[in-house]
Amino acid sequence: MAGRQKRSERTVERLVVAAAEQFARHGYVRATLADISHHAGVTKGALFFHFSTKDEVAMAVQERGREVMERAVLQLEATGRTYLQLVVDLTYELGRLLRENVFVRASVRIAREREPGDIGGIVVGREPPGDDGTPDFYGQWLGRLGGLLDEARRAGELGRSVAESSARTPVAAAVSGLETLTWLGVPADECETWLADLWELTLPALASEDGLRAVRTTAPSVL
Repeated sequence: MAGRQKRSERTVERLVVAAAEQFARHGYVRATLADISHHAGVTKGALFFHFSTKDEVAMAVQERGREVMERAVLQLEATGRTYLQLVVDLTYELGRLLRENVFVRASVRIAREREPGDIGGIVVGREPPGDDGTPDFYGQWLGRLGGLLDEARRAGELGRSVAESSARTPVAAAVSGLETLTWLGVPADECETWLADLWELTLPALASEDGLRAVRTTAPSVL
């Protein structure tokens, strides 16, 4: 029984990894269950034993993407940096993950193709799931970043006169901009230069005097 369970777990792992690779490369619409099973090295029957539909496979991939994001947040929070610094550093980490992590890249394409819409319509600070309960890439990242901004406000790191929507605007710009630059194939160093410029321009208008002094706008040497 234990051996059978282990084989089943390995099969699921191969299927989820193969699905992430197919979604990241071809998008949610063009990737097929036949392609996923083929690249996983399993039969379609084995795939359907674990996943009834492409939606279920996509949900498993997005859940992996969510776990990656959660680990990144926890690792950064453990450094003891200020909340504003965590916001800045998490955007750099997002840029890295968009380039290097197949689950994050796949989650972006799934979110774009399954739930077409304007990123500006998402309220930063909330984490809405998709209509069918699936994790939502934009809601997750913007929700986490928005939550850190709320903490920054309570800690006195934001200017007192800064409106909530104003503080969230550069965060939404960073998330959508990094995604666009990544799909355009812009090199990592150029993406980081763009991000540093964004923070250099916007943070002086958002941060309190003490908050601004404590923030580095360039990429961290170690995340």
